[in-house]
This record gives sequence, C-alpha cells and structure tokens, in this order.
Amino acid sequence: MKKLKDAPPPIPGGEPADAVRRRLVFAGIATAGLAGCGGGSSGTHMAAESPPAPNVTAPTGSGWPSLPMLQNTSGPGQFSAALTASPTTANFLPGIATQILAYNGTTPGPMIDAYEGDAVRIRFTNRLDQDTTVHWHGLPVPASEDGNPMNPVAPGTSRDYAYTLPIGSAGTYWYHPHPHETTPEQVYRGLAGIFIVRSRTDPLATLPERLVVITDLRLDATGQIAANTATDLANGREGDQVLVNGAHQPVDTIAPGATERWRVLDATNGRYLRLVLDGGPMWVVALDGCSLPGPMAVSELLLAPGQRAEVVVRAPVTSGQKLVLRTIAYNRGAMVPIAPPVKLLEITTTQAAALAPITLPASLPAPPPLPMNLATAQTVVLSDMGMGMGASGTGRFTINGKSFDPTRDDITMKAGVPEEWIVRNAGMMDHPLHIHGTSFQLVASTRANIASDPRLNAFMDTVNLISGEQIRIRLRIDTPGRRMFHCHILEHEAQGMMGVINIAA
Repeated sequence: MKKLKDAPPPIPGGEPADAVRRRLVFAGIATAGLAGCGGGSSGTHMAAESPPAPNVTAPTGSGWPSLPMLQNTSGPGQFSAALTASPTTANFLPGIATQILAYNGTTPGPMIDAYEGDAVRIRFTNRLDQDTTVHWHGLPVPASEDGNPMNPVAPGTSRDYAYTLPIGSAGTYWYHPHPHETTPEQVYRGLAGIFIVRSRTDPLATLPERLVVITDLRLDATGQIAANTATDLANGREGDQVLVNGAHQPVDTIAPGATERWRVLDATNGRYLRLVLDGGPMWVVALDGCSLPGPMAVSELLLAPGQRAEVVVRAPVTSGQKLVLRTIAYNRGAMVPIAPPVKLLEITTTQAAALAPITLPASLPAPPPLPMNLATAQTVVLSDMGMGMGASGTGRFTINGKSFDPTRDDITMKAGVPEEWIVRNAGMMDHPLHIHGTSFQLVASTRANIASDPRLNAFMDTVNLISGEQIRIRLRIDTPGRRMFHCHILEHEAQGMMGVINIAA
C-alpha cells in the first residue's frame, strides 16, 4: 500500500448469435453524443475527448504492501470505528505529490475486519467538497444504512452507519462511495477499501491470507490523476497501470509448498480482470461474499468491476520458483479496446524446507439454494444503444429503456419473498449487474460455456453479462426499503444504467 500523508438448458427467448453480430456493425456509434450524457456539474461526466495522456508509470517491484486496519474501539460482539473521506496526496512517483481522495489518509482505505453477528457502528465524516456516501458493497444491511445516492452525506458533516452482520454473511466485501453522478471520479481518485466478514466456524480459517486489492491509475504529464475522457464515459475508465494494494507490481516471498488463501477484489471503475496464476494451482472457494459448495480448480478466472473472489493457491515445492498473478486479454465487445496483458504481482519461494501440502475440505458452507420453479417476476434489459439525452428522457445507458430517476421505483418486491428474474444484455458490450442488499443465485444462461463456469448455481452480488447474453437469477431481499440495482461499470451507472427496487414490508 502507498502510505499517504494525511449445464442448464438455454433460456427460451435468448437473443440469437446472428443478432448480436448484426448489432456489432453499429459499434461505431460508441462515442457519439457523449458530451451531453448524464448532465450534472461534475467534470467526470462532461469531459471532452483529449489526446492520450503520456505514459507516466510508477516504479515497480516494491516489497509486499500491507493494508492498515480500521481500528475497532469496542469489545467482542461489536465493531465501532471512525472513517473519514478527505483529499490528501500520495507518492506514486518519486518526488511528486499526487492529489487524491482517501479514507483515513490511505488508498486503498483501511481494511475492515469483523465477525458475523457483530453490531457495527461506523462514524463517517465527509471532508470532501462534494456530497458522498459509503456503500457497503454486497453486505445485507438495512436500506437506510446502504449508502445509496438518495442518502448523501454533505461536505463537512458526519453520520453513523449502524447495522448487524447477519450469521451466514461471512465473505469478502468492499466499501466505496455511491453519490449520484460523482461516484466514478471519487473512486478513481482513491476511495475504496476491503471489508472482511469472518465466521467462527470457517473451515479455511487456518490458511494464511493475502489481500489483493486491485485498482488502476492514470497519471498525466505532471504526475496528477487524469480526468475522464469521452472514451472513458463510453467504455468505462481503465487506467494506464494496475496497482495491488496501492503498489505497482509488488514482490514477496513464500515458503516452498505453502498454501494460502487470497482475497481478490476488482476495485476499478471499468477494468475486467481475466486472471491467470503462473507457477502453481488455483482453486476458487468463494465468489463475492459467498462460499462455493466446494473448491473448484480453475486455469483462469474473470472478475468484472466490483467483483471479488477467494482463491486458494499453492506455491512450488522447490526454492527460487515464482508465482506470478497476471491478466490476459479479454474482449469486452463492441469496439472497446482490448487491454494489454498485465503482470500484477510476483512471489518467489525461499530456501526454506518445503511444507507439506494441505488438503482442502471437500465441501464449504455455501448458502442453501433458493426455491426452484419460481415464476418469472421481473425482466431486466440492459442497453447501451441510446444516443444521449432526448425528448423521451432516456439516455444512452438504460435499464428497461429508462435512465436513472431517484424518485421512481422501477421494481417492487416483497421482503423475504424469493423471486426469479430474467436479465438480458441488449447492449454491444459487457455489463456487470450489481444488486444492493443481497446475494443472488445464477441458475441459467444462454452463454455456451456456462456449464464450466464456477458461477453457475453459485451466489454473488455482481454478475457479468456479455453482449446478447440472457440469464436467470433467483434472489430474496429480506429487509424493506429502496435499494439500487445498476451496471457496475461506474461511468455507465453515473450516466443512467441504474434503477430502484422498492422492497415492501
């Protein structure tokens, strides 16, 4: 961390592949009309296209960066702490103070580490010059505590976020701002942190843990964070360099044969991480905040913005060997440029004697399946095919043909009653759908290779849909109130691809 100063059957009705191909012909509209999208006063949404920024790159190869802990000031069964968002500086480049936004003076922000059943109370203070919130991404907290855009914290003010972590909620989560329209800039300037909820009966509790919080960074010629461009608004921002715990390509050592549990978070605005581990095996044991039914060996793993995974890795048994986590090319559709492969981190085995392999448990405490044979309660269509704001009030990025309106309820549900939804991506590029306040079960997809995907029948709070894909999900939201659902490419969310679910008691 950079320390700062201060095999289901296809779903009937899915879009044919030739329709997807036909739509791609129109990918050239990708940046048309963007200067007027989203409205508002934030420069994030009104930026004009500019020449590419010089490739100003932070040094590589620093030692492994640990993350600070948010200090709990209460006793067992409670978690009380103070969290502040404020401007400060970071030294990404030698001798240059880069202006950023930070939680408690660090980016990523301090790790929150609590237990199921804990009563949480966090006093949040906003020292920014604009509204913000704290959204507890993935956590099943009351709607009033979820940090949604309708409950802003004004500059210079504070509020308490108070909730209890339910039994069964153990997993890897994160926290970040969620104000209306300014979320993208607040996140890419540094506001994000990891939140771990632990179980006292965790079958993997004896494994050493490694936190891998992935952000990205784009610096201009003066070493300051560059503003979003029109291309960023169209595709979602991807920085020029990818950081792990705030450092560029950090290195570390590990005992030969050691087994570790890695908690990996994609905290970027719009970067997809198609992850590959060179030098050792990798098993997925959890997605977002929920365990899988059992460990699943994978050769690669895709994380969309906002997603998390817990993976178990095993080091080589001889000294001087390397584990290298890297990304490989991923095609997001339309004419979105394919990000080049990126080395994320490197870990080398020491001269110590090899450790005996650890046998992973065959089963893990996955959530129980939701009821089958539910009638379809909702159909949700994501689209990026609009051409900016028009007389109809709809913009380019929409859900069911509508741009976000915080006063409108787009979906109504009954608290505690499970539903099945059909979700379709009618756009030209991938979109990751996030639903607040719950984890949902992915039960079917029209995508051809879904049967080999660890997400099938698993629970998650963010799911990626490729262009033309249609999925079925089952979900239940247990507490009443108004909650958000949206694309987690933050630039798309801010320009309208977001809606409100009203959960009635």
